[in-house]
Amino acid sequence: MNLLEAMRERHAVRNFTDEPLTGEQIETLSTAITELNTSHNLQIQFIHGADDAFGGCPTHYGRFTGVHNLIALIGSDNGLPENLDERTGHAGELLTLTAVASGLDTAWVVLHEAGEHEGAWTLGNDQRMPAAIAVGHGARAGRPHRSKPAEELGMVSDAIGSYAEAPEWFRHGIDAVALAPSALGKQPVRFTLLEDGHTVKAEALEGVQAHICLGIAKLHFELGAGAGNFTWSE
Repeated sequence: MNLLEAMRERHAVRNFTDEPLTGEQIETLSTAITELNTSHNLQIQFIHGADDAFGGCPTHYGRFTGVHNLIALIGSDNGLPENLDERTGHAGELLTLTAVASGLDTAWVVLHEAGEHEGAWTLGNDQRMPAAIAVGHGARAGRPHRSKPAEELGMVSDAIGSYAEAPEWFRHGIDAVALAPSALGKQPVRFTLLEDGHTVKAEALEGVQAHICLGIAKLHFELGAGAGNFTWSE
């Protein structure tokens, strides 16, 4: 399964079985984490085989059971130009799709009191954990989520005309954005194709964890549109 296929197969799962990850799955995710820590200036940590991978921390939304594996998305706000929430969203969703492509189920989660926990991750003095990803074998299959209409997620410059007149790659990118997970399913993002027909402006709108959602959605757009077809607006 490639990442585009994983994007279509991914549905949030909050109840997991006790089946452990295989050595190959652990190695695949560990390798991807090492690469993303470098490329996104993060300190992502992978907890696997724990009794309670949440370390006793309460969740922001949703009840979870059987979580033995967790990807803790950790970093500092003093990093790349993109803010930490956006960087963790982008990197975390790539890890989510990598896990799904490896035969695993996942769910995004925000943990409260992450600095006062009984878990296996470590937070430095200037670090925080905007979100995490529960990973494992789902006790039941996840379900597709509702999405905003494409015309609300993707806008085009007046010089281009209507959304239907946008290039095919842009519409493919928006189709991929529609599949992106977001806090409470609100999809607080907007992508605009500018008048040159090549540059795309991505924005976080008002909403819960909007910049995490933006990072996730930008990863989906890149995969759907094809990185060689556009450039991001400054």
